[in-house]
Amino acid sequence: MRLRRLAFVITAAAGLGLAGSVRAQLVKEFTAPVADSEPGSITLGPDGNMWFAALAAHEIVRITPDGVMTEFPTGPGSAVSMLTVGPDGNFWFTDAGNGKIGRMTTAGVVDEFPVLSANPGVVGIVTGSDGNLWFVEGNANKIGRITTAGVVTEYPVPTEGVPLEIALGPDGNLWFTEFTAGKIGRITTSGTFTEFPVPTPASQPQGITLGPDGNLWFTETDTNKVASITTGGTMTEFSIRTPTMNNIDITTGPDGALWFTASTSNRVGRITPDGKATDVLIATPNAGISLIASGPNETVWFSEDFSNKVGRISLALTAQPMDVDAHGVTGSSSNVNSVLEPGESVEVSPSWKNTTIASQSFSGAATALTGPAGGTYTIDDAAAAYGSVAPGATANCHDATGDCYRVTISGTRTVAHWDAELTETIDGQYFTRTIHVGNSFSDVPPTNPFYAYIENLFHSGATGGCGTGVYCPSGTVTRAQMAVFLLKGKFGSNHVPPPATGTVFLDVHIGDFAADWIEELAGLGITGGCGGGNYCPTQPVTRAQMAVFLLKAEHGSAYVPPLCMGIFADVPCPGSTFAPWVEQLANEGITAGCGGGNYCPNNPNIRGQMAVFLVKVYGMATYGP
Repeated sequence: MRLRRLAFVITAAAGLGLAGSVRAQLVKEFTAPVADSEPGSITLGPDGNMWFAALAAHEIVRITPDGVMTEFPTGPGSAVSMLTVGPDGNFWFTDAGNGKIGRMTTAGVVDEFPVLSANPGVVGIVTGSDGNLWFVEGNANKIGRITTAGVVTEYPVPTEGVPLEIALGPDGNLWFTEFTAGKIGRITTSGTFTEFPVPTPASQPQGITLGPDGNLWFTETDTNKVASITTGGTMTEFSIRTPTMNNIDITTGPDGALWFTASTSNRVGRITPDGKATDVLIATPNAGISLIASGPNETVWFSEDFSNKVGRISLALTAQPMDVDAHGVTGSSSNVNSVLEPGESVEVSPSWKNTTIASQSFSGAATALTGPAGGTYTIDDAAAAYGSVAPGATANCHDATGDCYRVTISGTRTVAHWDAELTETIDGQYFTRTIHVGNSFSDVPPTNPFYAYIENLFHSGATGGCGTGVYCPSGTVTRAQMAVFLLKGKFGSNHVPPPATGTVFLDVHIGDFAADWIEELAGLGITGGCGGGNYCPTQPVTRAQMAVFLLKAEHGSAYVPPLCMGIFADVPCPGSTFAPWVEQLANEGITAGCGGGNYCPNNPNIRGQMAVFLVKVYGMATYGP
């Protein structure tokens, strides 16, 4: 039986950057020795090489950091599901094909031990705190233990739920995912179980690992989320920007972040312990990205089940903010507003950070530019040079050498949100960045003062406009709309608030527009309503009120701004309760007022202004880390 493992980017006006979803490093892919071998589990060996299971080829393969492979057969009928290094320095693996637990030396000598249950469907395996190997039986719904001498003990899981992967927790217990039950299980080394339901129904947890923060982290295959769980059972879920990711496996990377595979979207994702998620597109289409592990020399490795490859992500060079249409250069038709419009030829100038302890000199090549049907994607200048980059320094090709890429995207818009993918290759490794194509809204031309900010907000997914192809930049923002804007800006475009109860505000009922968002905003302490137990969802948000909402959303509900100084003529200090909030908004560079030394505190906040506020407060103006 085989349990198949598959059961924003770019800048805008003079420093304003279009929000993006990519923060990763250079990628290189290596083809497995045997065709259609179905690469799967991958792990760092005690010899400093990576080792991966080629399930259909009945072998385990060693791959050096530079990609040289050596094959080791695991025997007739074998199907290695998961691979780990045991306490004895040998590799231990689950053999789903033969229903056994296998052991292999680094020299390739294999022996196997039968599992007690018939057709167990063995999957995950890990070394426990007791010096034994612990493994999962997906079909038999059991957790197994095997000593290094081959003695097996089995423990039935209380809930019928297809356990899949297993990890050692900081508490010395074993933690595992229950795929169909939607639970995370814990078993002590003496065999006592505790189960914790995942908050989101039908979550289908799959991969699990110990995170850098001391919590267990796991993927949710069908809910577009990854989540953490404390040893006390408290769970926190994080939504991922790219939809339908089909998150499978997860590992802690050498950079202190969690890295996970997202098969359906053909990406490898990265999430920090505080929930900031980004991802990198893999060049090989429909690769079937499955399992992942941290490797030597600041690398992350992953397997590609469908494309018969393994991939390496190197952290030696880290992608940093990229400018698009920020400079007028020879051969371009740029209007230098940092948004590429259809038909415009513009400079694209990426930045890279040298994360090593030695200087690096490198150049790049634009090897592909692709996008939705209806567009024409042309690389006008395919070369870029970054010069010599000192350790810890960052180089932008425009500033370093003046030699950068130039591209033209033209044609007919066939999707509302038009993005192209530019692949840059450096030293045989590639990185794919997203270029947003502007002119998204017919009522927001490039001459509109809010244009770049609105394009940024749209690209981030925080808004879809006010109707088909329009944004309504002069439209008033209501308090209900503001709740959605704020929380999408704070938590990401895929954020879904808890269902409304209808008990928080007298004028906000279950089923009302934005009721879920309004109640979550109150739960976070960002608002207490408009008085008298009401929220006033249809009332416009004034510019003074917006200052409070933004700063509390940014800094937390307990935030208190510094004392006011009297910088705006129409916001008296003392005299106005909003003065400290308004002035702090100005001090943070989020607003300069409405002109003439005034702030216009009682004016309604319009949608164009809202875009500026959100982009600046939530850092949407920065691409990269």
